Amino acid sequence: MTETEHLLGWLVYIAAGIACGFIWWHLTSHVRHGGWRDLLRGVLVVVIFTPWYAGDAHEFLAPAVVVLLMDLLLEGATAGMKGGVPLLFSSFAMLMVLTVKALLFKRQVHKSEDS
Repeated sequence: MTETEHLLGWLVYIAAGIACGFIWWHLTSHVRHGGWRDLLRGVLVVVIFTPWYAGDAHEFLAPAVVVLLMDLLLEGATAGMKGGVPLLFSSFAMLMVLTVKALLFKRQVHKSEDS
């Protein structure tokens, strides 16, 4: 696989991920609780858009969820952590962003009620 083919594959993957994201955004717009809605949207972004190295050469990137699943299927549970660690860190970062957003929104609501 050449570098151009790899780049083209990523462009198609990102375009499809954005299209799926728009569909998911619309589907989750019916969830009334804002926290759950944001969490569901964040999980989709983490799962679709977290990249990780495919193989041992660190030459090409692939979606971390695909790396995780292929390593689990082909090499067993111990090798599955290669794709799982970046997903874990991305999930943690997403949860921190959502926590800060919730705290800031809560402060803004309290300030507007006091006025």
